[in-house]
Amino acid sequence: MNELKLEYLKLKKKTRSWLGPILVFWLIMLAFPLTVEFMQDKLEIGFFSVLWIAILISMMLATEDIFIEDYNDGSLEQTIIKNTSFQFLISIRIVVYWLMIGVPISMLSFIFSLGTSEDLSLSISVIPLSIISSYIFLNLFALGSALSLNKGSLLGALITMPLALPVLIVLGKSIIAFQLGINYLEFILLLLGCLSIIIIAVPIIVSFIIKAHLE
Repeated sequence: MNELKLEYLKLKKKTRSWLGPILVFWLIMLAFPLTVEFMQDKLEIGFFSVLWIAILISMMLATEDIFIEDYNDGSLEQTIIKNTSFQFLISIRIVVYWLMIGVPISMLSFIFSLGTSEDLSLSISVIPLSIISSYIFLNLFALGSALSLNKGSLLGALITMPLALPVLIVLGKSIIAFQLGINYLEFILLLLGCLSIIIIAVPIIVSFIIKAHLE
């Protein structure tokens, strides 16, 4: 719990790091209906595609400096020396970022979907999809951030973007399935399966990558 509180306080001080991605998401979703005025009665057609891409972009921005500041000031080396598992500390950091960025964005996703879709149940289905997908994206881009330490965050995003594309496809298929009256829970289970693998694999891989950078 001490590690969780410490990571929360560190991120809280970096207002730009957690507020910036939320504002970017809000602006993208706000701009969407303004740029398609000629089809206001059919906003739902493209809304969900824009929603998933907006979540993807926001999570990419959220991980831009998730490790780089600690890497530059030597904090990562001190963290590795601690008795606490380095993989565990990485998991804690990702969870804190998700709680402060991913969860608010998921709630905003629900609010925006309420204003776009007339189907309340469809809007409600956005909540689990956005919560799961935001955590998956955050882990993937955290991996990219670790890979590109001192090489620029754009490189890391380009490396991990292909890994995020299958998630976008599943998200799109899940909405189509819901609209056609097909059981979309299979897609949620598929996302949860991916998430269970990522939760275990990413902290381990990231810890090895960061240690390699420090050697």
